[in-house]
Amino acid sequence: MPEKIKIALAQGATCSGCDIAVLDLDEDLLKLFDVAELCFAPLAVDAKYKDVEAMADGEITICLYHGAVRNSENEHIAKLLRKKSKIMVAYGVCAAFGGIPGLANVTSRKADL
Repeated sequence: MPEKIKIALAQGATCSGCDIAVLDLDEDLLKLFDVAELCFAPLAVDAKYKDVEAMADGEITICLYHGAVRNSENEHIAKLLRKKSKIMVAYGVCAAFGGIPGLANVTSRKADL
C-alpha cells in the first residue's frame, strides 16, 4: 500500500467556519482518510506546534490555511507550515480577502479617539 499523503488544516484569525466545512464532509471524510493522514489540525486532533517543528521541511503534502494573519502567533504558524509543506493553499474569505478580521484594517485606535 502506498504511503498516505499528509494534510494539515491550520487557521489564523478566523471563526473556524472553514474547519467546520471540512468536517461536514461526513462519510466522505472517512474516504479521504484511506489515502491521507491528518497530521496537524488543532480543531480536530491533538496537535502541537512542537510536533510541526520536529517535521522535516516539505514533509506535509498539503496545508490548507484559513484565516487572516493578525498577530505574531498567526504569522509564526503560517510561516512554519509553509516551510514544512510542499503545497500551501490559502482558503476561505479571511485568508483570501481578510474577512471579518480584515475589518480591523479600515480604522485605528488613534482614529477612534
